[in-house]
Amino acid sequence: MMANLIQIGHVIARISRFTVTVQLGQQVVNAHLSNTGRNKELLRVGTPISIRRAANPARKTPYDILAVRRDGRWINIDSLAPNRVVRRALMAGQLKLPGCPLPYAVHPETKYRDSRLDFAGQAQNGQPWFVEVKGVTLANGTLAAFPDAPTARGLKHVHTLTHAAQAGYRAYLVFVVQMPGINRMTIYRERFPELAPAVTAAKAAGVKVLAYRCVTGPGQINLGARIHFDENLPFQEVRN
Repeated sequence: MMANLIQIGHVIARISRFTVTVQLGQQVVNAHLSNTGRNKELLRVGTPISIRRAANPARKTPYDILAVRRDGRWINIDSLAPNRVVRRALMAGQLKLPGCPLPYAVHPETKYRDSRLDFAGQAQNGQPWFVEVKGVTLANGTLAAFPDAPTARGLKHVHTLTHAAQAGYRAYLVFVVQMPGINRMTIYRERFPELAPAVTAAKAAGVKVLAYRCVTGPGQINLGARIHFDENLPFQEVRN
């Protein structure tokens, strides 16, 4: 998945939850951040950042943020990108759900119980399934972790997938690590202690947890290889 008309600037400051000021050549511009995470380690002053013009020229923030460059790699921080990447991979058969033969009928944004899950569908043999996607932008070396901020919504989705698995659906929690160079992924217990035991319980109920790294660039993000997931791995956040 490529984005057109990309420009590279440098972070000046995050001035609100959804707005970052960017030095773009001789200009200072405001760019929209489609990401509710903390991102403190990514949006440091002087960090290279890729942006593109918004589709609506009258918008207060005339640019959208796509990615930042840290530790020699582009990290996509567009929270909408993981769903687009997974949908494309499901439709193309690139992402194979364990226990569900290809091809898939794929339906986005499907309600189950009191939640909306990212995807529902049927396998070639008629087996119904649900997929919930979570983007991951927090890492230390080759280890990625989720979440970078407490997420009651994410916890609710894990509980919903657990109920679905117990009701006979195939249920999948898919983590999309929005950067290359990652080999393993875990749950950041210190940031949100309730999530790791919920994931463990979901796995015991039959929920499959899949994690993938990505191939990225200033305006590019594509699903890469599957990586090892273990919710019990220790994680320490990079502090500098």
